[in-house]
Amino acid sequence: MKKTLIYVAFVGALVSCGSTKSVNNQGPMSQASPVSQAVQSTNPFGGETYTMPTFEPDTEEFFAASGIAEGPRQRMDVLQQDALTNAQNIIRQKMKHAYQGMISDYRSSIGINANTDIARKIESGGNQIIDVVVNETMARDMKFSGVDEKGRVTCYVGIRVYKKAVADKIADQISKDDELKLRFNEDQYRKYIQEKFKEYKDNQK
Repeated sequence: MKKTLIYVAFVGALVSCGSTKSVNNQGPMSQASPVSQAVQSTNPFGGETYTMPTFEPDTEEFFAASGIAEGPRQRMDVLQQDALTNAQNIIRQKMKHAYQGMISDYRSSIGINANTDIARKIESGGNQIIDVVVNETMARDMKFSGVDEKGRVTCYVGIRVYKKAVADKIADQISKDDELKLRFNEDQYRKYIQEKFKEYKDNQK
């Protein structure tokens, strides 16, 4: 009888020991492996991070452009300016392209040759205003990506130019020239440029 009790106690101890080891082995496995956890980039400004810019197409009301600049997070001030300059260059090209098309149609409608002084003044005066407007344009939407493994970030800047406002400024500039006043109707020109700018849409990303 004693032998039987000793044997039962021995088997029970083995079972108990095996059970304890099994429970202990389950502990580490219940935790997520560090290797399986995705490495998250951090936003230098805190909060949400961005990996893609917000693309905004031209509309009947606005010329729009998005600028991008990439560099070290220590120079985010420079990246902001570079992205803004990039957006300004894009929108300047679109505005001048729209203006070129407009004055080409306008010259034909009033019978002005492209090589005349009047035609050159109309073109030059409008381009000067476009440059002034674009250079004064500030960012309306700015986002930073997260910091990558190399410590670099990407800055995205979006800008807009109100079409009617720039059309009015160009018409005002042209109307100040005494020679041009004799060759074109200001009200007609103002209406023409506003309509042509309204129609222009560059949907290339």
